[in-house]
Amino acid sequence: MKTSNKFLYLYLAIAFGACYGVAIVFIFFADLVVPLVGELTLMHPIAIIALYSPTIAGFITYYAMGGWKGVKDLLMRIVPRKEHLFWIPILVATAVVFAASMHYGSKLFGIPVPDNSYTVWGMVGKTFLNLFQETGLIGGVFGWIGFLLPYLQEKLKNNVTSGLITGLLFGIWVLPGYIISSFGTQTAYIYYVIQLMIFVVFQSYVFNATKGNIFFYLLTFWLVATGSQIDLYYFNPQVQIMQITFFLLAAIVLHLIYKKKSEVSLQTLPRYVQA
Repeated sequence: MKTSNKFLYLYLAIAFGACYGVAIVFIFFADLVVPLVGELTLMHPIAIIALYSPTIAGFITYYAMGGWKGVKDLLMRIVPRKEHLFWIPILVATAVVFAASMHYGSKLFGIPVPDNSYTVWGMVGKTFLNLFQETGLIGGVFGWIGFLLPYLQEKLKNNVTSGLITGLLFGIWVLPGYIISSFGTQTAYIYYVIQLMIFVVFQSYVFNATKGNIFFYLLTFWLVATGSQIDLYYFNPQVQIMQITFFLLAAIVLHLIYKKKSEVSLQTLPRYVQA
């Protein structure tokens, strides 16, 4: 499998081209487009295609790098190794602590929390439904984490810098969602970018410790994105600050644990998908 800067350019062109292309059309030509296809919302088919563009770009880039074998190698990174399964309860517990911290932290600091009318089974059902509604989850994992993070780790030889850049580009990519008002977000854009940067750094430690497995990113992103969906807290700027703090501390903990462990190495392209 070959790697060079041209594959980075290919990935970014597809991911950003699709997302920003859709945004430009709906922003500047809304009077023509909306009557034909309807208002652009997060669950609109065109929006879903745009939101899945990082994963689409990841698959296309891997095909360009190594043909169908490259795509197969990428898909296999979603299957966790037996020796790494202990990460599942760790990350589930982390997500539970995270949700509790956001809920009770909101109450502690006087931040309003929603009236929760969900039953336990209702929460479980909504949690599984969110796996598909959280389009940025599967829509980005094979691109941002499957391609860009290990690509940058190969170039920069550092997971923190690579994670920060990956999160930053991810954040720039989501900007159209904040410009198109029908997406209906109540969050602060700059905080969301910082969230992504810190979260990807946190995930980079898990990614490297699990030899480049992306299932654990999917699991964590899915669970931490569900708390506001089941009315445990509002996803607003005040809560965003708490979330940034939480994952900054979590990343520091993982850094202290793994900084002296020689058996944990950077997972880089193309070696990590071929291992």
